[in-house]
Amino acid sequence: MIVTAPSQDQSKNGPRAINMNTDIPGILRLLELVFGASLDADGQRMFAHTANAAQSPAILWRLSPAAAKLSLGFVWEADGRIVGNVTVLTTEMPGRFLVVNVAVHPDYRRQNIARLLMKQVENLVQQRGGNQILLQVVKQNNAAVDLYKSLNYSTIGSMTNWSTSISRLRRLDLNLENAGPPIRELKRHEWREAYRLDRLALHDDLHWPEHLKPDAYKTGFWASVGNLLNGRQTETWVTGSAQNKLVGLAKISTEWGRSHEMTLRVHPSWQGRLERPLLAKLIRRLQNMPRRNVQIEHPDDDELVNALLQEANFQPRRTLTHMRLDLK
Repeated sequence: MIVTAPSQDQSKNGPRAINMNTDIPGILRLLELVFGASLDADGQRMFAHTANAAQSPAILWRLSPAAAKLSLGFVWEADGRIVGNVTVLTTEMPGRFLVVNVAVHPDYRRQNIARLLMKQVENLVQQRGGNQILLQVVKQNNAAVDLYKSLNYSTIGSMTNWSTSISRLRRLDLNLENAGPPIRELKRHEWREAYRLDRLALHDDLHWPEHLKPDAYKTGFWASVGNLLNGRQTETWVTGSAQNKLVGLAKISTEWGRSHEMTLRVHPSWQGRLERPLLAKLIRRLQNMPRRNVQIEHPDDDELVNALLQEANFQPRRTLTHMRLDLK
């Protein structure tokens, strides 16, 4: 049984631009059918917030921030029903667009619908003067990866999301040989150097959905006020080389009602020497923080960190491959 909602005009078959006045219910039901079983907490919240909008007048859909994110893109109609969808998001960087929600109803797959929707996206981005399209795809979804490769998307890398609860965390043992240089708190004036280290350690396009902001590690009075008002807390520790250059960074970000998020960055020339002590520091600190879940996004090809996370009792949840199309 097809669970998508009928569109208003049943005479059309094929792709067309999303119509916010009529398409939101059908899109939401399609996305929940295709992605519902694999949604993370943020995705579940998204559907929770838009479920009521799907039953409301169209003007309320437009006022829903979550539903509004579905406004730019395309649907595929067949037999008067929405059976395919792709959503396009703009970014803060001019010319850079994101593709999300590439979904085709199971009964209509293997009919080139996804390919043709992606070509519509490419045309749209070119018309808007864009020069880059980026997307994420489940690494194990070979059919989708092959589709994007055939459309000239290149692979940037893959990021694995690891998760556990504070109550299940296990400490990492340290000895004199793997203790590494001293770990200390990031000083206020070092925020630019911390930003440069992050960019050296991780490709810009592996930050999703936006590139890392230059002031991501900046602290001060106004940053502290903003964090306080939004229920956020950030702690950053670093380690330096003999020349007092930052070569390792560990960060915990927490926000009221959300999981603690960890960040680990190691300078390429220091990889293999700092990961254990930095992760050990994060874990010791987390065990003194509110009892919530903990998660970290980290490159899936980092075998050392993968092993350390497993030793600390983290479990991999999903691995997403980041791909990019550069337009002429």
